Amino acid sequence: MRNAVRGLWKNPGFTIIAVLTLALGIGANAAIFSIVNSVLLAPLPYPDADRIVASDIRADRQNFEALSYYYGGEMGVQHHGGAEFTGVFFVDPDFFRVFGVSPLYGHVLDGTAVISLPFAERSFGHASGALGNKLRIENRVYEIAGVMPATLDFPGKANVWLPASVTLRDLNRNYPAIAKLKPGIHPLGVISLRDRLVGPVRSTLYLLMGAVALILLIACTNVANMMLARATSRSREMAIRAALGGRRWHIIRPLLAESALLALLGGALGLLCARPGSNLLLRISTLPRSSEVHVDWLVLGFTSGISLVAILFFGLLPAWQAARVDLHGVLKQSGSRGLLGGPPPRLRNALVIAQIALSFVLAIGAGLLLRSFLALTSVQLGYRTEGILVMYAHAPARSLEEYVGVGRLFETLFEQLNGLPGVTSVAGAMGLPTGQYSSTGSYAVEGKNRFGSGQNLPQAGLRLASPEYFQTMGIPLVRGREFSPRDQYDSPFVAIVGQAFARESFPNEDPIGRRLQCGLDAPSKWMTIVGVVGDVRQNSPASAPAPEMYMPLKQHPYFANELQVVLRTSLPPDSLIAPVRQKVRAMNPEIAMKFTTMDSMVADTIAKPRFRMFLISVFAALALLLAMAGVYGVMNYVTTQRTAEFGLRVALGASPGEVVGLVLGKALRLAALGLTTGLALSLAASSWMSSMLFGLKPTDATTYAMVVVAVAPVILLAAVVPAWRAARIDPLTALREE
Repeated sequence: MRNAVRGLWKNPGFTIIAVLTLALGIGANAAIFSIVNSVLLAPLPYPDADRIVASDIRADRQNFEALSYYYGGEMGVQHHGGAEFTGVFFVDPDFFRVFGVSPLYGHVLDGTAVISLPFAERSFGHASGALGNKLRIENRVYEIAGVMPATLDFPGKANVWLPASVTLRDLNRNYPAIAKLKPGIHPLGVISLRDRLVGPVRSTLYLLMGAVALILLIACTNVANMMLARATSRSREMAIRAALGGRRWHIIRPLLAESALLALLGGALGLLCARPGSNLLLRISTLPRSSEVHVDWLVLGFTSGISLVAILFFGLLPAWQAARVDLHGVLKQSGSRGLLGGPPPRLRNALVIAQIALSFVLAIGAGLLLRSFLALTSVQLGYRTEGILVMYAHAPARSLEEYVGVGRLFETLFEQLNGLPGVTSVAGAMGLPTGQYSSTGSYAVEGKNRFGSGQNLPQAGLRLASPEYFQTMGIPLVRGREFSPRDQYDSPFVAIVGQAFARESFPNEDPIGRRLQCGLDAPSKWMTIVGVVGDVRQNSPASAPAPEMYMPLKQHPYFANELQVVLRTSLPPDSLIAPVRQKVRAMNPEIAMKFTTMDSMVADTIAKPRFRMFLISVFAALALLLAMAGVYGVMNYVTTQRTAEFGLRVALGASPGEVVGLVLGKALRLAALGLTTGLALSLAASSWMSSMLFGLKPTDATTYAMVVVAVAPVILLAAVVPAWRAARIDPLTALREE
C-alpha cells in the first residue's frame, strides 16, 4: 500500500481523474440508494408496521386487531394565532390503536382534538402549551387534549384529528379505512400501508437506481481503461519483476493495491456526496416519506459493497493483463512500443464499446422521457393557465343560514377583488382543474334513469362555479348561457354540462332544457341544463376529458364555503397576493387563505414525470461525458502507440487528412459497434418504460433516430484531438525516437 500511495502520488493527474470518476458513480448510487432505502425498503415508524394495511370497512373484521375509518382533508382552522389551512381528518376511536401511537403530551379523549407536534410548535410555540387551547373548525369549537409525535402524519400529512360524527356500524358510505392485522393473519384483498404510500413512486425510484447503476458501470469501465493504459506503460517494469523471479502474485499485487486505494478514496468521497446529493433530489421532488430519508449504516454498507465491486471490476482486468506479460518480447524492445504498435488492444476497445452502449441506453431513456414530457406539456387542457392567481379560501359555517351568509360574503369579495389594479375578472369554484377539491358522483337524466335501489347510474365530475367562472378560466361556452347572479338558492336549479357529458347522455340530441338530478346534496331537486361548455382535462394533462357537470355555487351553499377563488390578471399573479390577503382580512379575519397560481397547480400534477425526465437526462449527459473520456483515452493511446507508423506513412507520402481518417475511422468503428449494442439493449428493455410514457411508444423510431444523430457526433468529437495530434507528427522525429 505504501508503494501504491507513492505511485499514485507521482501521477496526480491520473489519480485525481480516477478518484473523481469513481466518486461520481459511487456518490450517485449512494444518494439514490439512501432515498430508495428510506422510502421503499425501511419499515414505517410504527410498532408492528408490517401488520398495518389499507382496507375496506366492509372487510371481515375478525382478521383485524383494530379497524378504523377516516375522512377529511385540508381545510380552514381558526385558533388564537389566526386562521390557516391544514390537514384535518375525522377518525373513530380505534384510529390511534391501529398505529400503536400514544400522545407525547396529554390524552386522546372523546369530543376533543388531537394535533401533531409540528402544528403545536408552529401555532402555540411549544407542544405542552397547546393543551387546553381551542380550535374552531366549521364554527364548532374543539379543545386540544393531546399532541401526537411527528412520526404520525397519516393520512395526507394530517395535523389535526377530530372525532368522527358517525360510528363504524352506522356508515352507509365506503369510507377509506386503515387496519392492523392480527398476528399471523394474511387475508386476500388488502394492501400494506407502506405499499399504498410509496407504490406510485416505486417504478420511478427503481428506474433511477438502474440509471445510476449504469453510471457506476461506465465509471468503472473508464477507470479500468485508464488502469490498462497505466499497466501497458509499466510492461517493462512488470517484465523485469518477472525476470528477477517475481511470481504472478508479486506482479499483480501493486496494481491491485492501487485499485483498492483508488476505490477507497472514490468511495469515501462518494459517501461524503451522498447526503447533499439526496437532499438536492428531495428538494426537486415530491416523494413520500421524504422527512425519513437519511444516510445510515445500511447506506454505508451499500457504499462499501459497490466500492468492493469497483475494485474487482477495474482492478482485476489490468492485473490479469500484467500477469500475461510476454517477458521475452517486452525485454527485447528498446522502447515501450514497437514500430507498428504491437498487438491490437481488443480489451480496451471492448471496454469503450461497452461505455458507448451503456451511455446510449441512458440517452434513449432520456430521449423517450423528454419527448413524453414535451407531449404532456403541449396537450390542450381545455382552459388557459397563464395569468391566473388561485386563492384557496375557507369561511367557517354550520347552519344553512351561515352557509348562505358565506355565499353573500364571497359574492361581495369577488366584487371588491375585481376592482384591484390589473384584475380583469374574478370567479369562485369548488373543483378547479388539478385542484384539491374534487367530487365524482352519480346522476340521473329525466326520462332515462332515476335514483333508487338497483340502479346502475352514470358518473360525472360534480363541480360548483360562480358567474364569470368559464370566462375567467378560458373555458369556451359552446351552447346556451353561463351562470348569472339570478341563479340563487331560492330560484330554479340549473346546470351546465361539458361536451363529453352531452355526448354520453344526449347523443344526437340537444341537451339544453333537459333536466337531471345528482347526488351532491339534494337529489330530489331537478336541475335544468342551460349551457354546454368545452371539455377540460380535470385531473392532469395526462387525464382524458371526462363527463363534467357544473352547478351554481349559491344553489349548493353547503359546499360553497370552502372554495378556490380565481383571479385573471394582466400583472404577474404573485404580485396580487398581498393586496388580496389585505382585502380578505379586512372583510373577515377568520377566513383561512393560501395562494398558488394555475400554472403551478398544473405543473404540480406533472412533477413526477418532470423529475424522472430531468434526472435521467442529467445521468445520460454524465454517461456520455464518461464515454467521451473513454473514447478519447483509447484514441490517444492508439495515437501514441502508432506514432512511428504514422511517421512512416507521412514519410512515404500520406497526407495529414489520410492520417486523420485512420484515427477517426477507428473511432467511427468503435462508435458504430457501441451504438449497435446499445440499440439492442434499449429495445430489449423498452417495455419496462411503457407505463412512464405519454403519447408515444417505448420503441418510438423518431426518438431512436434523434438520439443516434445526437450521440454519434459527440462520440466522434472525442477523437478529434488525438486525430489532430496524429496529423501533426513530424516523421523524422518519430522515426528517430523509434
